[in-house]
Amino acid sequence: MTYSFLRLAAEALRGQTGWTPAWRNPEPKPDYDVLVVGGGGHGLATAYYLAREHGITNVAVLEKGWIGSGNAGRQHR
Repeated sequence: MTYSFLRLAAEALRGQTGWTPAWRNPEPKPDYDVLVVGGGGHGLATAYYLAREHGITNVAVLEKGWIGSGNAGRQHR
């Protein structure tokens, strides 16, 4: 799918019904080496650190909302 201003405008007029998902929805694996609860800034940083510094890449990050929806995803006043 090509993203452009014209496509964005057309989808806005159609109620955003013509988009196809840009991400996959995989089934969970039967087991993981590490389970990180919370997909905010700290949880994602923890998963990144485990992969970069320790080579642990079989990591699951669980989040009840959307990734980054916590402290990193909202404005504070």
